[in-house]
Amino acid sequence: MATNSNYLGSTGYGLFAVAAAICVGVASATSTPAGWTDDFDAAKEQAKKEGKLLLVDFSGSDWCGWCKKLDKEVFAQPEFLNGVKNDFVLVMIDSPSDKSLLSEKAAKQNPELQKKYRISGYPTVLIMDAAGEVLEQTGYRDGGAEAYVKYLMGVKKFARIVVDMKRDIAALPKGDPARLAKIDAAFASSDKEIQRKNESFIEELLQNDPNGKYAAKYPFVKYCMPLERKFQATCDELQRCFSRKLNEAAKKGKKPSTETRAAAMAEVDAEAIELFGKMQKEIAAAKASAPNNAKEDIAELEKKIGKIIKQLEGRKK
Repeated sequence: MATNSNYLGSTGYGLFAVAAAICVGVASATSTPAGWTDDFDAAKEQAKKEGKLLLVDFSGSDWCGWCKKLDKEVFAQPEFLNGVKNDFVLVMIDSPSDKSLLSEKAAKQNPELQKKYRISGYPTVLIMDAAGEVLEQTGYRDGGAEAYVKYLMGVKKFARIVVDMKRDIAALPKGDPARLAKIDAAFASSDKEIQRKNESFIEELLQNDPNGKYAAKYPFVKYCMPLERKFQATCDELQRCFSRKLNEAAKKGKKPSTETRAAAMAEVDAEAIELFGKMQKEIAAAKASAPNNAKEDIAELEKKIGKIIKQLEGRKK
């Protein structure tokens, strides 16, 4: 949940954004549920030995409402445990208010993993390979255990394609036609979310594309993602601006208060309206010149920014 000092959370345009063999031996006194382990290193070893992926749930088990909802609706259900046991090792990395719920291993390990994987919100669910490389990130998802398992099976299927592709291209230099062909074969039928998470490979195709064949096949990465990156950079800068104004007020002796935050937010709102207005025009121009198979994705971003501007202007009244 956003705090009152989070400008992006207040405006509503911060961008946000398996598991498991039955691992025995978890002490019942901890928050780690049956079927899960809290030992990350042991889980990696098990995944490597058994040819499985890791599902790592970063949770706040005794205070996070969405974590409790995910646990109740999905992770605690037999359909989930039975559905993933042959393909995933389940790992619980908990951050409870009551630290006595952690094993000695978890108490030391969990903060280090939270920092390593840059966990900023809960629940965060990371799908990893046996080496601990993140393949996918998710969290709470509607639909219950059956839908979650179906999603994870899709992740597993594509993760195997990517793992195999990385192995096949490891000895090939960038730009090599054989390397490009293998990358293209791996992503040719992928959706835009998969392309987003594997942008570096698609960019390699686009950088070696004199005839435009890859641009035509990957319009989302070619035309929309540069605009998304600019949008994200703008959001990040507005957040920093909001924080700076609060800090400046504090240096002047003004105590944090609803009035102080409102004053800072009003100043940043005015700047945001101007910046997003300029970007709205840029996106409209990009949409007009983009090929038809890229227009819809660009239009989605254009619509999102339009809603933000409307919200900001409404707050001025």
